[in-house]
Amino acid sequence: MSTPEGAAGPARVTMSELVEDSRSLISLPEVYVRLRQVMDAPDSSMEDVAKVIALDPALTARLLRIANSALYNFPAQIETLSRAVNILGLRQVHDLVLATSVAKAFNGLPNELMDMKTFWYRSIYRGFLAREFATAVGMRDAESLFIRGLLLDIGHLMLYHRFPEACRTALAEGGDDLQAVLEREQALMGCDAIALGAELMRGWRLPPSTVATFEHLNHPADAGDQATAVAVVHLAAQLAHGLDTDLLLHEIVRRVDPAIWDLLRLQPGQVHDLVEAASEEVLDAMYRVFTNGD
Repeated sequence: MSTPEGAAGPARVTMSELVEDSRSLISLPEVYVRLRQVMDAPDSSMEDVAKVIALDPALTARLLRIANSALYNFPAQIETLSRAVNILGLRQVHDLVLATSVAKAFNGLPNELMDMKTFWYRSIYRGFLAREFATAVGMRDAESLFIRGLLLDIGHLMLYHRFPEACRTALAEGGDDLQAVLEREQALMGCDAIALGAELMRGWRLPPSTVATFEHLNHPADAGDQATAVAVVHLAAQLAHGLDTDLLLHEIVRRVDPAIWDLLRLQPGQVHDLVEAASEEVLDAMYRVFTNGD
């Protein structure tokens, strides 16, 4: 195990050390572990899924609240968990349970750089940007892009906890350029947040499509059949980071690699309306997705 950063500067670490640290510091709630077991069983049913979720009353209330929210916009009131599961579908239920499980797992992890509400606000905003872009380019699984955008910055929570000073330096030196921040993290710590995120996703046995988003974030064209999806998250990440560092929207758009626009077949001029739509959704989602059902 490497030593923590000190007066002489941060200690470089291996990816395996950081992943091992994550296992000792955080774990996904039992309800998610059980849900994965049920989903992996060949003879499981949606009723089995509902029974697992029902073991967690707060999660049950949260899922019902989400199902009845403007996020899904169903015309009739959904009053039972089994109906919510059937209407939302297995993929959406998995993603929603995953999102709330990750939030719960990380909420107790202290860090000096960012309070958790701010972190989740930024993450949800990035998720909504990804969903809006995915919808605009006609992707069928636009909802799954919300989760990919949401989880993209998970690696930073571990780095903030382990190496706060080095992360502060990387943020200061990288500034409004997300790729520069990641490169500074590599130089200072031997690892960047996106690479660490990929390993965490593998450890949690998430779908290969989610892992591919992390692995190919900076080169979406290399992601094969996931190229469009990765380009969507790449664009959402660039915009979210730029806006968070007070860049003007047109400045961020100008910096986007033309290959991204070509891959998405999206016009830069469309971005303003999509960003506006995501901004309107994020506050309601902060309450509906990450508050308890008490």
